[in-house]
Amino acid sequence: MALSNRWFRVRVTDLNTGKSKANIKIPAKLANFGMKIATRFAPTSADDLDMKEVLSMMDNSVDGKLVDVEDEEKGERVEVFLE
Repeated sequence: MALSNRWFRVRVTDLNTGKSKANIKIPAKLANFGMKIATRFAPTSADDLDMKEVLSMMDNSVDGKLVDVEDEEKGERVEVFLE
C-alpha cells in the first residue's frame, strides 16, 4: 500500500499513570518527507534511534508499530505507528 494512503502516528504515554500525553496523527507521506530532511541535520550516536531504519520500514509499508521506546528518566513511553 502506498504511503499516500497511510497515516504516521506518534503516541506518548505517562509510564506512571498510563494516561496519554500526546497522540499525533499525520499523513505518512508528509512524515516520510520530514524525516528524510531531518536525517541530514540530526546528530548521530549509538544511543539515537536509527532513522534510516524507520524510513526503510515506511518505504516497505510495514504495518503497525515501528518504534516502542521507554524513557524511565522522563517517565514516558513513545510509540510510533504506520497505519
